[in-house]
Amino acid sequence: MIFLVGLVLLLLPSMAYNALPDITASEIIENVQDRYEDIDDAVITFTQTVRFKVSRVEQSYSGKMYFKKKNKFRIETDERVLVTDGVTSWSYTPRNKQVVIDNYEEEKNSLSPQRLLFSLPKDYYAAYIGERKLGPVETYVLKFTPKQSSSFAKSIKVWINHDWLIRQVEVVDINGTTTTYFIKRITLDQGIKDSRFSFAIPRGVEVIDLR
Repeated sequence: MIFLVGLVLLLLPSMAYNALPDITASEIIENVQDRYEDIDDAVITFTQTVRFKVSRVEQSYSGKMYFKKKNKFRIETDERVLVTDGVTSWSYTPRNKQVVIDNYEEEKNSLSPQRLLFSLPKDYYAAYIGERKLGPVETYVLKFTPKQSSSFAKSIKVWINHDWLIRQVEVVDINGTTTTYFIKRITLDQGIKDSRFSFAIPRGVEVIDLR
């Protein structure tokens, strides 16, 4: 799944780091978690770029994510719509005219907002590697390396602005593929209705129910 997304970015980073402020990785993580606790919902417009190591092919697309506590999110891209209300999940692929329904269960290797903010620091070592600009925005950059060799990711970098919001996430997986999630816009506490997190199955599509 995408995550959001914890689902959660501005312009290309500059080439050099600034001088390191007097702050630690654990303090940054704690501030981000505290910020998250104050947020009820969010609407995030993002781009995702995937760069394959062997072929050097690069693929990019844009999408929108709706997030609401707890474990409710909806991710819409041209390729796929992924929805969960925290109990049931729907994965719809328009090109295949197919929707898969299942019981919601957070995947260990997912980057959902909940996992990115709370589970990731438990499963990965965190290091603060400095400040970097994303366009006009100053950000702190954290690098996470896995504690277990079985992890799906070799490394994860997270850019966090001074309002303690995640602005960019870069994941390098075990095959060397680099996936970057870049948040173009984020709006908070819009009072998103729960109906946004259910899925109306289009007429004429194949339904695969795994519940």
